[in-house]
Amino acid sequence: MQIFQCSLKGAKRPCAPRDCARCGGSQKLHRHGKFPRYGAIKGEGKFFVQRFLCPRCGHTWSVIKEGMFPYRSLAVARFQALMDERFELAGGSARPPPATEIEEGCIRRACKVLLERIPLLCGLFGQQMPLLAGEGIGGFWRALRELGPTGKTLVRLARDFKTSLLGCYTSLRPHWAREGSPACASGG
Repeated sequence: MQIFQCSLKGAKRPCAPRDCARCGGSQKLHRHGKFPRYGAIKGEGKFFVQRFLCPRCGHTWSVIKEGMFPYRSLAVARFQALMDERFELAGGSARPPPATEIEEGCIRRACKVLLERIPLLCGLFGQQMPLLAGEGIGGFWRALRELGPTGKTLVRLARDFKTSLLGCYTSLRPHWAREGSPACASGG
């Protein structure tokens, strides 16, 4: 499972919460090595992600920096800038550099996944979600951006709803919702 570093609230290691994806244990997690991860699509910005192991069930936890997508190499800030431009939220001189071919492919795949997750995400945010300003993914993106920056939205989705913007990672689900979770029903 990949969790955000900011969710540790200054701690050096994650605590095994009672909703551990496997055992629900509460033992102290042990450092379990690290693995390299790219900070950008083209392979630049390589850094190491610390892993922790639950001694009770053997489940591993990886702590990623804020501003990263779980299991994706496209930076959240770049994703947000490209999506804002695509759906006409970037104004005047705030336009980002054009997307590379690789980034365009990442955005295209992300839009396809996000389109399938719109009903779920609207349901999770409930009344906090502004009225959709138009049909489809463009209206959804504009409404989602009114809630705040994409990075903060990712952290909130992981913390409050045990899911992510572009997918439901099985290990993020709490113990009470592992089977038949509506957060995973959309196929992420």
